[in-house]
Amino acid sequence: MNKKILDISDRARSVFKFLVEDYLKNGSPIGSKSIKDNMRINLSSATIRNVLAEINFYGLINRDHHSAGSKPSDLGLQFYTNALLELENINPKEKKFIDENSKNDGFLNQNKKITEVLNSLSKQTSLVINEDKIMKINKIDFYKFDLKKIIFIIQYEGGSITNRLVELETTIDEKDLNLVSSLLSRFREPFLPNEIQKKVNEFIKETKLTLNKKTKLLISKGLKVEKFSENQSSFFIRGVGDLLKNNKDIEIDSLNELLNDIETGKIAKKLIRALKTSKGVQIFIGSNTNLYKQSNMSMILSNYTRKNGIAGAVGIIGPKRIDYQKIIPIINYMSEVISNK
Repeated sequence: MNKKILDISDRARSVFKFLVEDYLKNGSPIGSKSIKDNMRINLSSATIRNVLAEINFYGLINRDHHSAGSKPSDLGLQFYTNALLELENINPKEKKFIDENSKNDGFLNQNKKITEVLNSLSKQTSLVINEDKIMKINKIDFYKFDLKKIIFIIQYEGGSITNRLVELETTIDEKDLNLVSSLLSRFREPFLPNEIQKKVNEFIKETKLTLNKKTKLLISKGLKVEKFSENQSSFFIRGVGDLLKNNKDIEIDSLNELLNDIETGKIAKKLIRALKTSKGVQIFIGSNTNLYKQSNMSMILSNYTRKNGIAGAVGIIGPKRIDYQKIIPIINYMSEVISNK
């Protein structure tokens, strides 16, 4: 937010707040006469026009030449939600609905259920973005199954254990097993799966050993891991049909483009990163954000961090003209419920 906008006068703030809330309710530009008549303030139309000129100077409104009225710009909506919106506690009925649906111990693993609840309460497209934490490996052991087979036992943080069976074409010598044992003894601290190759390379460099074909096979097959990124993201989206049905001004192509950007990971990680540096609900409105290009939509999201360390975001995709006062407390409470599980 431009710091200069915060210098706007109290009178301009009051008029602008009324203008935005009228627009969110009715969807039409509003002129100085309507502001005077409906706001019930002791100001002339000329004075209100001067106030609107001040608001326009800061880029908070767009003038409609056909109606001679004004409506908030994307920057204006962002300023309103950040600085002027007065939020109340979540509606008791909505809170009860979330509480009843989150009693199940498996609720956190049911992204479908979380998005169903949000979609039902908001009537917008709901989404959950998870940043899947890659479990670190605590320890790797192995034992000789028979002359040609070795079983590697990989123990992860949290107690998960996986086994890998490695079979060679020829008999496995004790010296080969001793070499592998020396390598595994270096893995003393928990480490990410994609750090294995680095540790192997360091071991070879420091010991100045030349691995024979059998030892290389044992290591490559026994310690084989999938290619992980440090932070993967998964998502679940629900209620696209409701969004289109309830909001006639949503462009289908723009919505599809935004959903595709989420599905392909183009903006999912950006969103999580942006939310990690903030507290509470964050609102991304139209062209005022560099996260996506869709100028006629908004995203309202809140970050969460579960007790098991997994982080992510929960919220909705909707039009710019949306009931922020109703939806923000819902999303805020939902993120609290997820974080406290």
